[in-house]
Amino acid sequence: MAEFIEVRTTIEGHERAAALADGILRAGLATSIDIDEAPPGESTWRLTLITTRRHAPALEREIRVVGGHGPIVAHPVAHDVDGYPDWLTGPP
Repeated sequence: MAEFIEVRTTIEGHERAAALADGILRAGLATSIDIDEAPPGESTWRLTLITTRRHAPALEREIRVVGGHGPIVAHPVAHDVDGYPDWLTGPP
């Protein structure tokens, strides 16, 4: 199993955030993307992405090319991504 990495960054404007997310998914650089306003009402958007160790360098390059202005913070996912959430008692 590949080691998964959680990557967090910020980007200005919802158009850039959407373009970045679209490009990352089309390139296969992340398995999951969460986007939210940071803080609500501002023009800065937070992105939280899940990628593999192998794709992390290419993902960072893509963020910088599209104009991510915030720090890029990455750390290994410390829990079993294939496991069920705590609130789910049985298979779906």
